[in-house]
Formats: sequence, C-alpha cells, structure tokens
Amino acid sequence: MLEKFIKKDRNEILESVLDQKDVDEKTKNLLQGILYKIDVSYKDYQKAKVIQKNKKEYVDEINKNIKRKCNKIVTISFNAKIENDKIKQSLEKNKFYLDDTQIITYPIEEKLLYAIEKSINNNKIINNKYDMISKPLSNLMMTGKCLDRVEVLRDFNGWSWTTIKQEVENIKANLVYQALQILVGEEFLDSWTLDIDGIIDYYKLFLENLKQTFNDEIACKIENSIQKISIINAIEEIDEFKEEKIQKYSQIQKRSQLIENVEEYVDMLTNEKKLAEKEIAQIQKKLSSEKSIKEEYQKVNDGVPLEKKVFSVRVLRQNLNHQQQALFNTIDDINTKLKPNNYSIIKNDIAKEKNLLEVIYYTEEERENIYLEFVSTFLDCFEEKIQQIEKEEIIEWIYRFRYFLLLPFNKEQSIKNIDEVHDKILEIEKELMKICKKNKIIKNDVPLEVWTHIFETRIIELENICYKIFIEYDKKYVQLFDENISEEKYIINNIEKNKINKKMKIFL
Repeated sequence: MLEKFIKKDRNEILESVLDQKDVDEKTKNLLQGILYKIDVSYKDYQKAKVIQKNKKEYVDEINKNIKRKCNKIVTISFNAKIENDKIKQSLEKNKFYLDDTQIITYPIEEKLLYAIEKSINNNKIINNKYDMISKPLSNLMMTGKCLDRVEVLRDFNGWSWTTIKQEVENIKANLVYQALQILVGEEFLDSWTLDIDGIIDYYKLFLENLKQTFNDEIACKIENSIQKISIINAIEEIDEFKEEKIQKYSQIQKRSQLIENVEEYVDMLTNEKKLAEKEIAQIQKKLSSEKSIKEEYQKVNDGVPLEKKVFSVRVLRQNLNHQQQALFNTIDDINTKLKPNNYSIIKNDIAKEKNLLEVIYYTEEERENIYLEFVSTFLDCFEEKIQQIEKEEIIEWIYRFRYFLLLPFNKEQSIKNIDEVHDKILEIEKELMKICKKNKIIKNDVPLEVWTHIFETRIIELENICYKIFIEYDKKYVQLFDENISEEKYIINNIEKNKINKKMKIFL
C-alpha cells in the first residue's frame, strides 16, 4: 500500500514539473511510460548491479533534471518531415535532437531519457589544468554517466535482463564508466559528474583513491588507458577534434626534437625571454606619462574601423597592463624551465604528451589493445580488491564481477568472451570460489565448471540458482535453474563424481 502512495506521489511530481514546461501530450505519455518501466524493473537492476541508490532517488533525479533544463520537449512520428538538416541528421543518427532550447525525439522511451540526461551534461568535470585531456575525458565520463542512467530502461523489463550490444550508444564510454564505478564507488562518481564549480579537483582525488586502494603502478596504468581511450573516443565522436590534435602533435614533435639538444633549447628560451623583456620595456614606456599614453591611444585608433577602436585611454591602459602581466608570467615560466632541475621534468612531460597524442594515428588493432589493457588492469584491481573484503561483502562482489563480465566489449563480444583475458578471468573465478567455500557461502561439492557459468547467467538472483548435470548424445552438460526456469545448457568436460539428473543448489 505504501509503495502505491509513493508511486502516485512520483507521478504527481512529474505532472507538476511538466505543467511548467512546453511539453506535448505524446511526450507526457512517454515520460509516464518511463516511470512505469522503471517501477517494474528497478528491483532487478539494483540487485544485478549492486547499487545503493534506491528507486525513489533515481526517479527524483529524473524529475529534477527535467525541471532544471528541459524547457521544451517535442515527440514526433517516424514519418514526420524535417526541414532543418541539422535536426534531420541528428534524428537519423541518434533518434533525438538536442540543443540549448529544446529536445526533439522519436517516440522511443530510452532515447528520450538519454536526451534528458545529455541535456544536463556537465562537460567540464576535468580541470583545464589537465590541458589536452580536459575536454575529451570529461566527454567520455559524461557519456558513460548518461548510459549508466538509461541502463535500467534499456536492459531490464521486470522479467529479464538483456543487453543488446548494438543499442548501447557508446560501448567504450560505458565500459570505462562502469568499471570505474566498481573501483571507486557510485557515490564518488555521482559527486564528480555533478560538480559544476571545479573547486574540488576530483580527477586528482580519483587518482589518489586508486593509489591508496591499490598502488602507484595500477593508478598510472588506469590513468594512461582512460586518457588514451578518451582521445580515441573524441576522434570518433567529434569531427574537428582529430585535425586539431594533428596540429598539436606536430607542435609537440618540434618541441620534442628541440629539447633533445640542451644548448639549442636553452638558447631558444633565452631569446624568448629577451623578446618578452623588450616588449615589457616598450609597454612601460607607453605607460610612463599621460602624453605617451595619449599618443599611443591616437596611434592604435588611427585608420581603424569603429567597431575595432579602443574605447578610451583608460581601456587602453588596462589592456597594456594586462599585456605586461602576461609577459611577466611568460618570463616566470621561462625562468622555471631554465632551472636545471626542471629540464628532465619538462622533457618527460613533452614525452607524455607526445605518447598520448600518438593514438590519433593508431590502427584498429592498436586501439583494441588499449581497451584490452584497460580491462586487464581492471581485472588486476578486482583480484586485489577481493582479498580485502569482509565476509558480508563477498556475495556483492560476486554480483559485481558477473555484471562486469557481461558488459559489452564491442558489438559482438562481452568481456567474458574475450580470449586475451580468459586466463585472468578464470583465475579470479577460482579465487572467488575458494573464498566462498572457506566462508561457507557455497556448497563444497560445487564443481568449478559449474561455478564459472554463474558469471555468464542473467538469472538475477544468484543465491536461488540450482544446477543439474545431464548427459545428452554422449556429452555432459550443465544447466542452471531459477524456480524451474532453465537457462542455456553448457558443455562440461571435467566432472566425474557429481550426480546426474539431480537438481542441486550452489549457494548455502
């Protein structure tokens, strides 16, 4: 009864929010459909993924997001004629169109929810001081966040859990976000992706968290992988990004070649410093008296179009002071670079930038290796993590591992099916089995070949699973069950002593 009242309250909140927006009746029905599907699916979603956020909190966030940003939402039919080329192209590609003033969507609930999440995207969650990775890594993380938000609608329906890989808009962004959420927690990622003032350096905190939980080497590997993945993702998603980074790479190559010759490098910096000092002297001369500043004012405005004229002597003085300060900053930067102790640091920084930007020229195989390296490093982290967990946490980490292995790696494979990490996955499955038997969580007679298959089943409640071994055409199979509903059968090879045709539980 209480749940019915809560559900009614959530619907009324949505209706009151929509009353203040320019939203057509089709869209209202779509949004009500979204709430209904979340209502029937969220329990399974929460269980399968082991997340802390409850259904009410999740729905409240949807209502807040609509209230914050979505002033106009229009739902159109699939055969509607679209005159605007930009809108037409976006609808053809994404099934929705989004700008600062409106959302236009086809009548697909998942796409509408995705557009709502995209509309409140904060694409500056990485501080600008991180230079070239600031925008691409922010974009990668926020895309992953949006995919995380629509997952309950896309993959769960209250009766089953199915991931159609082709329906995941950005598989790599999803993989990175979900993996990091397992490693550092949903609460931390929520705080990071909602940060708008930039006062807290969440990226720095994230790396420190990895170093403290694991070690410096692991943190460095994950940092390197996600930075490269973010660059690759930006190349694939943003047309002008690749050209921009090609130019940047050319500049870094020149700097890299120059810094190899210490004498030439020092000469270049010294000349740049002398030039800056000369420009400062010229500015100070212009600022030295009212007469000289007025002469400069007339000079800069002579023959210049009205829209480009300097407004007043006061504005000119401000401009010159700003130029002078920028030159002082340049000299400070050069002095820092000229210190002997900083030479190797700068050289390493240039090498890192060059190494990062080389991904723009990677082949498909080389890009795939970056993704594999990320998955492999995650598995190293997971293996270490399960050695630290308490008894009451063990089942949760079994669920997390199952969830991770079922994530799409590409359009054809889930992580569980990747040959390159098969041995590492099996090693972790064995370790989890050992931990479970030691802590009397699963039965001692559960065979390894049966155990490994629970990490590919989509039966939600693992604790309720039974298995049955049977023979068919001289081959042994195992089949998993949940309340007499059977899943796919799997061929097994190394089971001799287990009973045949008897249904047995896995968990105690």
